[in-house]
Amino acid sequence: MSKNKYGDIDELLTPVKDSGDTGQSSTRKRRPSPALGAIHGNRAVTTVTDTLKAEKQAIQLELETTRNKFEKEKAELVEKLDIAKSEGERAAVNLEMPVSKKTITFKLERIDPSLIDVSPENERIQGFLDEVSLHDILSSITIHGQQKPGTVRPKNGRYELIEGSRRLAAVKLAGHQYLALVGEVPDEDIRELSVIENKHKDVSYYEKAKAYERQIANGEFKNWTLLGQEMGISSSHISRYRACAELDELFVKILTSPSDMPLIYGENIAQFLKKDKESVYKKARELIAERSQKKFSADQILKALKSAIATKVVKPKAKKPIVYSSKDGNVILKHSITRAEGNTKFEISGVSDETLEKIRGYLIQVLNVQEGEGKP
Repeated sequence: MSKNKYGDIDELLTPVKDSGDTGQSSTRKRRPSPALGAIHGNRAVTTVTDTLKAEKQAIQLELETTRNKFEKEKAELVEKLDIAKSEGERAAVNLEMPVSKKTITFKLERIDPSLIDVSPENERIQGFLDEVSLHDILSSITIHGQQKPGTVRPKNGRYELIEGSRRLAAVKLAGHQYLALVGEVPDEDIRELSVIENKHKDVSYYEKAKAYERQIANGEFKNWTLLGQEMGISSSHISRYRACAELDELFVKILTSPSDMPLIYGENIAQFLKKDKESVYKKARELIAERSQKKFSADQILKALKSAIATKVVKPKAKKPIVYSSKDGNVILKHSITRAEGNTKFEISGVSDETLEKIRGYLIQVLNVQEGEGKP
């Protein structure tokens, strides 16, 4: 998606001096309220903010309209191409690009999927596309074949996939050829066309976050704050996108599909890791092992990871014993305390039985205990 020119701009109502002010009054008036003006029959005030927002909405609407037009024309022309091929005619169509407005000729072809590389502009992370996450289309493609073509362009003796990466992953698993419209798509149209497939199966917050991270790394935005301002994303949501971008892929792979991940997922797991990194990773690996047999929702995963922290067993740390000895070194008294249970232990060596009996009698008297009482 191309960068938006305008971000979310909060309107600032600056107090201004009444034009009829003689200098005798310090009273300042606020800029007229559009709502109040409408009540009195006055024309609503158009602020700079309103103008910017209107322009931004107009740009987005135009781009969305053009993108929808491209998708509709593509679907109609694919049908014509199939008819043309069946009648032995040369199958080629012309489509207008959404950004460059150039008219490009496309041919419908079946291509060996090993010759296709996914465009780096495609936000979808290909490593997440497996039998589990593709369950909604894999069985149909395996049995009936690919019905809807993707879009590719020739590049360096191979092909660059612009949209249709889920279908590409599915045909690879099914062992089929990839059905695609092949055309010399201009660079400036690649990102916009890559968005088309996301309308059918949204990219996850994680994949969007990683795309934002790449845009910052590429210098399109200086930092996350400026990206949020340009994209019109609130600061709280930007913070969550950043947490998603920093999230280990392991925690995303537990989900049936990355699209099942809520935006707050990354923040929650980051908090768990701060409390007990070892236990949280251990539980995550256990959930990954069960993923092929059981589908976990995001809530189930978060509860399981949180419970791993709550049930953690703290290993007791033994306190270093204190050793006392007589001047000649013949008598040794060793005093130990176990931290977990708080038990005290005395070990005495080098004394006679008579002395030991006196010590035992002294302890019984001081502690006021009798033989056989208490826990062993």
